[in-house]
Amino acid sequence: MINQWNFMRLLRAGLAVWAFVELYNTGEWLLLFPGIIFGMQAVLNVGCCGSGACYASPEQRATTDSDNTVIAEEIR
Repeated sequence: MINQWNFMRLLRAGLAVWAFVELYNTGEWLLLFPGIIFGMQAVLNVGCCGSGACYASPEQRATTDSDNTVIAEEIR
């Protein structure tokens, strides 16, 4: 857990720390939610697409008979 910190994980941890510091300084309790969310994302190393919510399936092309026809010519 300690040796796999990349840029995005550090950025999320930094945002969580910032949110908690601002929560302490200003008393604005709405900053608790982003602090918890970004903190958990940093600790667990997951993002918004961690559950596969951003998965884009490959484009499916309709096949026709003309696409499957192979024309071969013998070369001597």
